[in-house]
Amino acid sequence: LSQYYTAGRHLLKHRKSSGDARFSAFQLTARFLYRELPVRIGQTIGGLKHNPSPYNIRQMQPFQQLMDSYADDFSLLVDRTPAPDTPKANAEFVDALRKLKGRCRVNMWVLSQALRELSSAINGHDPRIVPDFLLPDAAEHRRAAADRRAPLHYYSSTLAYPDLSAPMAYLAPSGKMEMTDPAKWSQLSGPPAADAPAPAPAASATAVSYQWAPNKVCSEFCDEASCRNPRLWPGDNTLQCAENQTRRFFDWLYSMNLGTQLLVEDHVAIHDYGHNLVQIIQPLEIANRAAHDARVICQRHYGFAAPAIKVIAPTPSVTTTYVPHYLYSMLFQLLKNALRATIEHHQADAARRAQMPVVKLVMSSGDEDVTFKVSDEGGGIPLSQVDAIWSYLKTTMDPASVASSAKNGALSSITFMNRASDTPLFGAGDGLPMTRQIARYFGGDLDLVSMEGVGTDAYLHLSRSRNAVEHTSDLSTLLHSSESDISGLASDA
Repeated sequence: LSQYYTAGRHLLKHRKSSGDARFSAFQLTARFLYRELPVRIGQTIGGLKHNPSPYNIRQMQPFQQLMDSYADDFSLLVDRTPAPDTPKANAEFVDALRKLKGRCRVNMWVLSQALRELSSAINGHDPRIVPDFLLPDAAEHRRAAADRRAPLHYYSSTLAYPDLSAPMAYLAPSGKMEMTDPAKWSQLSGPPAADAPAPAPAASATAVSYQWAPNKVCSEFCDEASCRNPRLWPGDNTLQCAENQTRRFFDWLYSMNLGTQLLVEDHVAIHDYGHNLVQIIQPLEIANRAAHDARVICQRHYGFAAPAIKVIAPTPSVTTTYVPHYLYSMLFQLLKNALRATIEHHQADAARRAQMPVVKLVMSSGDEDVTFKVSDEGGGIPLSQVDAIWSYLKTTMDPASVASSAKNGALSSITFMNRASDTPLFGAGDGLPMTRQIARYFGGDLDLVSMEGVGTDAYLHLSRSRNAVEHTSDLSTLLHSSESDISGLASDA
């Protein structure tokens, strides 16, 4: 962020210079974008093409539309836009960035619609999208097999995973992580018939092959605590492992979109409007505005006054370097959720509704972070449901409504900040996962602590480090070992 800010201030100093001086100032940044943007867009296309998630998203029209859109963006930069080596070529390049700016916003809306349709397909057990090992019949098979097994004790990276017919990581005496041999455990796939001889390893190939695909999703990739903690996922956890792998993929996809959009919008904003997106801000001013707008939409939706939001800031004049509209959108999302939970938890009782508890927004500043805590008394969340908060596949809005919103116009980030109070209370379902991803992209984080029956505390951390690097997962890590197995099985489903 500090580099964004410094480079932006340098360009602004030369924005009103005469032709050659202006071109020289912008040329270095333009050349960097001319090389960098095709790489980012190409990686995004590659991620969608190889699809590390277990679901066959390439069969879905919105994802096909998204790939076509990215391919056209790539072609626009590589095939139809010259390198910005002359003032005329630089002008053409800026025109291309203006087109990309609008497309980035539309692509985000298409991605939200695609996630809603994917959620609908998963809930409807669409065999075109959901692989065989994640369909209900497969779940019954796994539960029955697990019930037949005696308790087993083993060292594994997935301690709560009961199915030893799949390869699992374990710490070998050599000190290295190795994988178990499924053939040694194939007899556990089910009890043999009374008169049947003991099967040879080759005879159990069908059972091993059936179990290989879903378990590989967990045993080789999944490091989620929810997959290893029986308290959070007491039964068959294959669906949860698939959900976690899907979430990691869309975390990566949103990060790639976020980085591309920031590069494009920042350059266009400096060139056309005379300001850069990354600024030195007073977070408290943005917090007050987000609180006001969140109360406005709650009051409009429910028809009565929303709970008060008490803003507490021991150091109100603190400043930090950030993108104002991203901070606004994150706080707006958290406050909107807190108000909604508070109202719905208390509105059934008329007496409680008349004196609903306030939502508290606390801002604290330290040497490393600026932290916001949003506290509500909205009843909290059961422990078993906490992991679902971060799912991109959960929504409070049907796909048709999301499509209608996108058709009515995708707002730019800055326009959203000016018109957020006109948006609906219930979002597209990717608000909290996206909010956390924005925070992490800029070196911060978002954590939730909930007490069922009482309320929830959300902690939004903004990094003040001037050396925080872009937080984006490596695509090769996501694709490791999943490309041939998960994608191949999805194609066969």
